[in-house]
Amino acid sequence: MFRMQTKILPGRPYPLGATWDGFGVNFAIYSELGEQVELCLFNSYDAPETERLRLPERTTYVWHGYIKGLQPGQLYGYRVHGPYEPE
Repeated sequence: MFRMQTKILPGRPYPLGATWDGFGVNFAIYSELGEQVELCLFNSYDAPETERLRLPERTTYVWHGYIKGLQPGQLYGYRVHGPYEPE
């Protein structure tokens, strides 16, 4: 199901979102109560994830990581681990 493990670097906490810099993509997401955040990569909208990577760094409440070589158009999502108390 998963391809070979991609190397994820620390990246930067800003700007939020997925930002391509011409060489790779920086991912940054705000989560005040998150205990861990995973980045999920997909090859198509209707396929299972191809890779799940733990964002390696947290600055204040922003989780972040950087992947060299990733291109614009990469499909991704996040899994945020932590307390779930919608009340």
